Amino acid sequence: MKYKNEEFELTDELIDIGYMAENVDVEAINGKEFTIKKANANRMIQIFLSFPNFEDFKEEILAFDEFMSEAKVEIFTYIFFNSPLELPKFKKIIPVFDINNEFGDMYGTKIVSGTFVDKLTKALFIIGKDGAIYHIDMPNDLETLLDVERIRVELNKVYQSYTGVGCHG
Repeated sequence: MKYKNEEFELTDELIDIGYMAENVDVEAINGKEFTIKKANANRMIQIFLSFPNFEDFKEEILAFDEFMSEAKVEIFTYIFFNSPLELPKFKKIIPVFDINNEFGDMYGTKIVSGTFVDKLTKALFIIGKDGAIYHIDMPNDLETLLDVERIRVELNKVYQSYTGVGCHG
């Protein structure tokens, strides 16, 4: 992967589409620790979003928050950073901190070399109501914006793919 012509590597682990998401222990903006479950208790779609920092990606993060605020259904959208930092109040995004490196290690987003060592790369995971990973957007060049039109299409697919009642409902 690269950012501003600097190449870097990620941890060897990578979760993939079709696999079950993993539970992740995080710290909330208020300092309290909690677990984000792989399947939301209310059977809602979840998005796990990560960035190396806020300052370098501020415009993209704020635009994504605006994009999520326009969603017609409730989608829990968590933004992961590797450690606590000052952030603005978001409309829809829930900031969390990967203080135990669980997200970075299990989802393959931890940067292991270069300027951003030990931070999280830019990544987006769409997790369905059943806890399965339906879509991943992890650009090789961090200057490439997340593809929100593709994300919109994928969110619609995930929303329609599972009703929560099973095959005997």
